[in-house]
Amino acid sequence: MKPIGGFFELELPHGGDRLYPQAHALNTGRACMMVMLRHLAPKRVYVPFYTCDAALEPFARLGIETGYYALDETLFPKELPELDDGEYILWTDYFGVCGEHTHKIKAHFGQRALLDDTHAFFRPGHPGYWSFTSARKYFGVPDGAFLFAPESLDVQADQFKGISLTHGLLRRLGRQQEAYEAYAQYEKSLDCSVYRISEVSEGMLRAVDLPQVAEARYRNFDFLHSVLGEHNQLPLHQVSDVPFCYPYLPKSPVNRSRLYDEAIFVPSLWSDTLNRNVGGFEFEKRISAELLPLPIDHRYTPADLQPMVDHLRNTI
Repeated sequence: MKPIGGFFELELPHGGDRLYPQAHALNTGRACMMVMLRHLAPKRVYVPFYTCDAALEPFARLGIETGYYALDETLFPKELPELDDGEYILWTDYFGVCGEHTHKIKAHFGQRALLDDTHAFFRPGHPGYWSFTSARKYFGVPDGAFLFAPESLDVQADQFKGISLTHGLLRRLGRQQEAYEAYAQYEKSLDCSVYRISEVSEGMLRAVDLPQVAEARYRNFDFLHSVLGEHNQLPLHQVSDVPFCYPYLPKSPVNRSRLYDEAIFVPSLWSDTLNRNVGGFEFEKRISAELLPLPIDHRYTPADLQPMVDHLRNTI
């Protein structure tokens, strides 16, 4: 029986269209990976060494063998693996600035390329290919990811109810330290379990003005590139897709704690690589430690980002 009366629940938007109706709306990117891997049942998947441990969880959960491949300084694979029967390659469009690389990977491997677009939310899939993206990396929603399948797929899953809005509300109220602690705790609660996107996140996403968000990201990316590009050790070619961040690799490491002291919160992507007992991959380990994925999202204008630029220039 539906409860009657009492206090009101969270109000959710009723207008707007559901994002990517052609995709399977699930709870996390890892859930998308689980569905994809269960369906394909690959013998082996080559994965980039430069990725987080969480992205490797579905392979371990399903007992699928993986092999690492390295990147060159343009973020393209140093050597393209030769795939045997039952083998695939997982490719990541890093920072949303590797669209040209993605086209090359697709052309070389065909449907045996599995495309991680978690840094390319605005790309509505690739016809004929498996791909997935994540709303949580772009918007203040507690869950949400979209799996694009090249064939009909029946995903039976309950709606996700294990969400928490605490970290987002605390951040909204300016209680940054409490918000970060709540965020870290919530992140630990997420795993590979497959659910449909929660009602809360689906409703919140209906209210997003995607063109405005995309315009802000382009504007902020162009601004940061205009003032920091000459110092950036990571070569960036023409960016045609909506970028995830401005990937800035300084000539020498920047002390992140000093950034945090100035309320500039720049994450590390992905420090997991530094803890793996694997030799080689020196470039990946360097960018894991030193690359600064500078925020360019719709919360900010170039004027908002200027103090961060000033701090980095002074550091340089």
